[in-house]
Amino acid sequence: MTQTSVNLTHATSEQLLEATRAVIAGGGSSNMRNMGVTDPLVLDRSAGCRLWDVEGNELIDVNMGYGPHLFGYADPDVLGVVAQQLRLGAITGITHRLDHQAAELIAATVPSIEQVRFANSGTEAITSALRLARFLTGRAHVVTFEGHYHGWSETVLRKSAITDNGSDPTGAVPGAPGMIPGALDFTYQLPWNDAAALDALFAAHGTEIAAVILEPICGNAGMVHPLPGFVEKIADLTARHGALLVFDEVITGFRVGLNGAQGVLGVQPDLTIVSKVLGGGFPVAAFGGSRELMAPLARNEAFHAGVFSGNHAAMSAVVAMLTKLTGDPSVYGTLDVLSSYAEQRLADVFAEAGRPVRITRAGSVLSVALLTRPQETESDYDAAVPLIDFAAHRRLQILCQRAGLYFHPNPLEPWFLSTAHTPDVLDSVVATVKDSLARL
Repeated sequence: MTQTSVNLTHATSEQLLEATRAVIAGGGSSNMRNMGVTDPLVLDRSAGCRLWDVEGNELIDVNMGYGPHLFGYADPDVLGVVAQQLRLGAITGITHRLDHQAAELIAATVPSIEQVRFANSGTEAITSALRLARFLTGRAHVVTFEGHYHGWSETVLRKSAITDNGSDPTGAVPGAPGMIPGALDFTYQLPWNDAAALDALFAAHGTEIAAVILEPICGNAGMVHPLPGFVEKIADLTARHGALLVFDEVITGFRVGLNGAQGVLGVQPDLTIVSKVLGGGFPVAAFGGSRELMAPLARNEAFHAGVFSGNHAAMSAVVAMLTKLTGDPSVYGTLDVLSSYAEQRLADVFAEAGRPVRITRAGSVLSVALLTRPQETESDYDAAVPLIDFAAHRRLQILCQRAGLYFHPNPLEPWFLSTAHTPDVLDSVVATVKDSLARL
């Protein structure tokens, strides 16, 4: 039995984090979350774009829970609806009237989706979508791209090297110790934006491939846009070889636009996964496609389950969030203006400080990464990764956090802006970065 000698009523973040680590492995229930705190930080509450720790310190947050909060923390338009549903029951395991409303809103906004299934997380939804793709095609192999993250299930969690230029797409390196030996034997991995490697893989293994899954705009390795024609090429190759095109829009769905990245790029996948913004901060995800592709699930031939999948509280959050977004799609224009302003101000600050930096953006998602020297070619992301100064970026993050600004210390983790990040807030963000750069 574990006991703590600390009086937690008035504990500091450092004391409370130490006490938490005694009962929660690592101090939090996610490795990424634990790695996101280089300087002890334990929260008491959040609202808008601000956090308050247990010591009463206020911070501006540009991580925003890794992206769900398009309207900021504790959005009353979502919380009010969910609170009402909680009083009526959070889960029964039976179809609820909210299920139809939530699914209909998704089908009305995501171009590729006619029917969906709900899940509790992006990892769950992706796992089920890939299983469905294997069932539909009768094939086992899946293609992924370096730097793209598709959850932590056994068959897609692999280490990303971004170094071999696609020379060995079968050289699977597990992304975590303890994975089942051979779990990645049916997963190919290619460099992002490498058309030649893609052609070569389909020429050699096209008849084995069930699906190609990708973040249409890569958000887990620094907001890397596809080169012109690259996603269209993937769509063409999958169609010609009888494979499925799967868009992981966990980040981009309802974030870069009401219709997601597929609306921005004008390419419709066969299957789509959405999460994060979908529930406005409540744990929910969905995968879907045409009625034809989803039919095996309707006939109970393919398998998908989950006690909490599509629970009533989550469905109420989806209905509230998507009703708000469809009622005022101009919010994306507002967010784009704010994000463009932040992007330019940050670029100016880094330039004034003489610090090489890579700043990229898709809508209200920004990537900010300190570099050891300037990047020579903007389009060559593979060449830029070795230039990232991870150690300096981590030191910068600590300085900013102590000055009242939180972002993830891993420069590959993007910043997420919300409507709560008004121009005056962004001015404070830029000022904090500027001061911290001087001290760095």
